[in-house]
Amino acid sequence: MAFRRFRWFKIAFYTMLIGGVWRLNERYVWTAMGECEVRADASVLEEKFWDIFPSRCLRFWPLFLRHSQDMSAFLERTLPVLVSSRMTGVGTFIVDIKWLSPWILVEWRGQIWCISKEGRMWNVADGTLGSRELKIPVKPLWRLPSLPTETSGDMYALPGGVFPSLFSIDVIEGFLRRFANESWFENVEEIVLSRRAGANLFNLRFVHERQEFTILIQQDKYGWRELNVALGHILKRLQEEGGNYLIDATYEGKIVVRSVSSSAGEGSSK
Repeated sequence: MAFRRFRWFKIAFYTMLIGGVWRLNERYVWTAMGECEVRADASVLEEKFWDIFPSRCLRFWPLFLRHSQDMSAFLERTLPVLVSSRMTGVGTFIVDIKWLSPWILVEWRGQIWCISKEGRMWNVADGTLGSRELKIPVKPLWRLPSLPTETSGDMYALPGGVFPSLFSIDVIEGFLRRFANESWFENVEEIVLSRRAGANLFNLRFVHERQEFTILIQQDKYGWRELNVALGHILKRLQEEGGNYLIDATYEGKIVVRSVSSSAGEGSSK
């Protein structure tokens, strides 16, 4: 009998407690979200955020702690952005939405893709991504080896949205760190990355006015600083002479220059 009375006492106590908390909330609205400040790089990004914002989070801010991660993942999957949120006080939040930093262009399966410095990848032609405000690089265009999982008969659908880069960017990053800031590099239109004798081979298509140059660079065959200086001098001299040339820096400690006609693939060496 005493046990039953105690059980009913517990039920009555918790009922009163819940009712009291609810009454306090109605009076002071302490579970309502105080503020959610969105700091976005563009107004369109803020609009996208509020489009998917769960309205129930306004009444009960702890829900936002759980939903914010899902919202960030959705936005980063459908837009080239980085999203982060943090709580600055009880029921107050700040959400940062920033564009990704476009870095390189890659041709893959007949489409042009952008890879950001953050290692994210998306189709440049995909107009649904709302990325018109991004400064997409116009050159050089990278042509990379096929992915290990691909075969010539692969016909699976192209991925959509924004996703982690399918290509390793470490080799590209190291190459650009050494050459991208050189004055001559701004005229490079295209770079083909392949392998030769177990080492990376970079095949650059360099265009200056009506002249075309093919520059072959292989890792560890020439000191990077020396090669930069040498290429600068060689290109300057050849631009004064006119004609098209193949500049081969795949030899140990030397660079072979060969004139190439527009119709033929070989010419005289210098």
